[in-house]
Amino acid sequence: MKVPFLDRLPQPLALAVLAGLLQAAFLLLRRLNPLDENLIGALVIALAASVVYFVAAWLVCSWRKTTPASLVVVLLAAVVFRATLFPLPPTLSDDFYRYVWEGEIQLAGQNPYLVTPDSLAGDLPELPDRPEPQDLPGAAFPTAYGPLTELLFRLTARLDGLAGFKLLSVAFDLATLLLVVGLLSVRREPPARALLYGWCPLVVVEFAASGHNDSIALFFFLLANALIIRERPVMSNLALAAAALSKWFAAVAAPVFWWRGRWWGLPAFLAAAGALLLPYREAGWGLGSGFFAYAEKWRNNESLYALLLAATKQETIAAGVGLGVVAGLAVYCAVKRMEPLRASYLLVGAVLLLSPSVFPWYVTWLVPFLCFFPNPGFLLFTATVLLSYHALIGYTAGGRWEYQPWLVWLEYFPVYALLVWGGWKRARATAGRAQSSSPPRLRSGPAARPDS
Repeated sequence: MKVPFLDRLPQPLALAVLAGLLQAAFLLLRRLNPLDENLIGALVIALAASVVYFVAAWLVCSWRKTTPASLVVVLLAAVVFRATLFPLPPTLSDDFYRYVWEGEIQLAGQNPYLVTPDSLAGDLPELPDRPEPQDLPGAAFPTAYGPLTELLFRLTARLDGLAGFKLLSVAFDLATLLLVVGLLSVRREPPARALLYGWCPLVVVEFAASGHNDSIALFFFLLANALIIRERPVMSNLALAAAALSKWFAAVAAPVFWWRGRWWGLPAFLAAAGALLLPYREAGWGLGSGFFAYAEKWRNNESLYALLLAATKQETIAAGVGLGVVAGLAVYCAVKRMEPLRASYLLVGAVLLLSPSVFPWYVTWLVPFLCFFPNPGFLLFTATVLLSYHALIGYTAGGRWEYQPWLVWLEYFPVYALLVWGGWKRARATAGRAQSSSPPRLRSGPAARPDS
């Protein structure tokens, strides 16, 4: 596919034009503050920004080589986009305020794995720029976040301000962008393909505007991949442990990294995990209670999980089948000694498709890997998942959190259609290569006999 006008421009100038269009969209989003009260307009602008992003992604993926100036444009624009949305208060999700609360109660000497916002309501001063403790997400449950994330919350709470927690999210987000550039260079791929992460509207909104903590785990997960590529298995498993103890999704790739690390992999992972769990040891087995409560009670925007549940009629069976598929895929990737970066990409994709909860910020887990494996279906998912925010309309108006089935179909159907189509094309290409490489067969009959 050719992009009229842009194909005739030098690479940096073509990227600068697209960056200008994206920046205009982000400026419009900023003017719609608060986003939850102007949700329809915000979604229209975000989806329009995604179209510009798709054009930019197609463009850089069509270039076999990119200039250093192109990379400069990609990186500078990524920083400007985040700076534009950074001042917005988080209104698409209240999770951010739970982070702040958990950091503050740790400074007050409390263990976030032992207390809940409900149990401490009234013990901390109420501030006008955040919800009351009993209105925080999961107010009846202890934290579902990992110990490394909690330690970072505690350190950030010392900065005495909401901006510090936003900065925590964006700092790890930008560090991930730089890691992507480095990995692309190691793989001898055009570094400007980091645009697929740095310019992704979903990533910019979820980290710079909403301040989600997924950027922490994402950075360490990608760092683990970078270290294993550099043949540093021990350090790689330490980074993987940091990722898994920030947010659980990174743990799905553990068999791949343990196998690559030989006998050093698992001990290194367990040592790092133990060190991170130590500050919260008073909670004992309660360290996982918040996570398990979340896994049991939260159902949001699922796709394949909904089909499994409809087929089995039982939550435990549906969850067990999904978990079994992901675990089986992880073992397969390990035994086949699949490239860790590709294995991580496939496993994260499987988790998102089979998970009982798929909030928009969860899809950011997949985006760095699209820089190396630019799958059209998953690229589209970064845009269509924004439609799931429509549940906020009923929630803001009357406290009802529900999804409209037709919008869920609109979100997922084109994604699965592209995934199936891409898989079919790859299967045909593989079969064609196998057929062309097989030795020719001798025909039977008179025509096959040599002349006498």
